Amino acid sequence: MPSQSNVDLVNAWYDALAVGSIEKFAAVHSPDVVYNISGHTPISGQIRGMQTLLENVLPVVFGALDMNQFRFCKRRKIVCADDERIVGVMEADGPAINGIRYDQRYVHIFAFRSGKISEVWEFFDTALANAAMFHSMSEPVPALMPASSIFEGRRNER
Repeated sequence: MPSQSNVDLVNAWYDALAVGSIEKFAAVHSPDVVYNISGHTPISGQIRGMQTLLENVLPVVFGALDMNQFRFCKRRKIVCADDERIVGVMEADGPAINGIRYDQRYVHIFAFRSGKISEVWEFFDTALANAAMFHSMSEPVPALMPASSIFEGRRNER
C-alpha cells in the first residue's frame, strides 16, 4: 500500500508543473535528488542534485518552449503506487519557440526518502523533443552523467 504522503508529494509535483511554480517544484525534492532522463537528447542522462536541475536543465527546457502558450501537466494520472515507488503519466501541449507543436506524453517513476522525492525516471518521445526543443543543440547539457537503470539494486526482476 502506498504512503499517502508520497502520493501527496507526487500530486504536489504535478501541481507545481501545472502552475509553473519553480519554488513549489523544488520544495518536494530532496536537495540531492537524482533525475534519470531517457533517450538521446541534450538533456538525457543523469542529473544529480536540485541545484544542477535548476541551473543547467530547466532553463534549457523552458527556454525552448513558448511558455505563454505551452502547458505542462495538462492532464496527469497516478497509474501505480506501492510503498517504494509511484508511477505517473502526464500530458503536456503547446508550441516550442520554433513553432513545432510539442504535444508530449511523459511517464514518471518516483522514489522517496525522508519525506521528499529522491529520484525520478522520466520517459517521453525523444524524437519529438529533439525536433521541437533541441533542433539547434548538438552537445549535451553540461553536468549530465549516464542515466541509471530502474533495475539497479533490485532483486527478483525478470
